[in-house]
Amino acid sequence: MDEFYFLVRYTPFWAVPLLLIAGEFAYVSWIRKKKKWMFFCLVFCGFSLLTLIYYYWAGGPEKSVQMLMKFVRFYSS
Repeated sequence: MDEFYFLVRYTPFWAVPLLLIAGEFAYVSWIRKKKKWMFFCLVFCGFSLLTLIYYYWAGGPEKSVQMLMKFVRFYSS
C-alpha cells in the first residue's frame, strides 16, 4: 500500500506527462481513424485528468494522501 500512497503523493510527476502523451496519441489515432487505440488513449487521458483534479482538490501531496488513507480506513473497517 505504501507504493500506492507514493503514487498519490507524487501525482503531477506521472499524470501530467501521461496526459500529454496519451492526448497526442489519441489525436494521431483519431486522424488515422484507429478508433480502438484512440479510445484506449482517451481513457488514459481521463484517468490522469481525474487524478490531477483530485490531487489539487485535496490540497497537495500531504493532504491527498491523508484523505485517501481516511477513505481506505473508513471503507475497509
